[in-house]
Amino acid sequence: MKDLFYSLTFIALLVFAGARLTAQVTSQQQMMSRGNNEALILELPSADAKLVGDVWEDWLKDNYKVKTSKTKKARNGELSSLNFSLPGVSAGGKVDMYSTVKEVGNGSELTIWIATPDGYVSPDLNQGQYLEAEKMLMRFALAVSKEQIEQDVDSEEDKLKDLEKELDRLRKDKERAEKDIVDAQKRIAELEADIQRNIVDQETKQRQIEEQVRMVEQTKRKLSDY
Repeated sequence: MKDLFYSLTFIALLVFAGARLTAQVTSQQQMMSRGNNEALILELPSADAKLVGDVWEDWLKDNYKVKTSKTKKARNGELSSLNFSLPGVSAGGKVDMYSTVKEVGNGSELTIWIATPDGYVSPDLNQGQYLEAEKMLMRFALAVSKEQIEQDVDSEEDKLKDLEKELDRLRKDKERAEKDIVDAQKRIAELEADIQRNIVDQETKQRQIEEQVRMVEQTKRKLSDY
């Protein structure tokens, strides 16, 4: 009952973390660098395989102080995490763990093989060890969900920054447009003043022309007197 409660608690945490991840652990024999052995498979239907691989290595280092590297001569991208303590599984000793991450549909699968002195962890070998290994994978699933949410937050923040930049651009466009309007209004006022001056100048020039016409006529009359 305690183990059931523990698993249900993790499922609840996963849902609370964003309903992004539906994690399921199964057990079956799978081929690996040491032959066909019992494995635990964590299904992560909505998690990108590259993300899972990156989080997996860092998570193991942070939680179990173990270095994870590529298994020598393995052709399937298998990783090795060797000679480390895995509480509840290693029983005071050390284990070697091998793992692979592969893309499955829109998600991924993490497969692990945990080698103990008694054999590879499975429900048949030791139910208690298997449940502890399953809990470990559920904790990792929660870490993946958290990372996905953090990436979503980063993505949304980037979108927010883009929107803020766009708003800033629109405000500057408005300020430029308003300045253009003020400049245009000022120029219109200057042109209207020029028009008024032009009208006055035209009227003055027209009077000058009329006066000059009279002068021409007077001069012509003087000429006709000779």
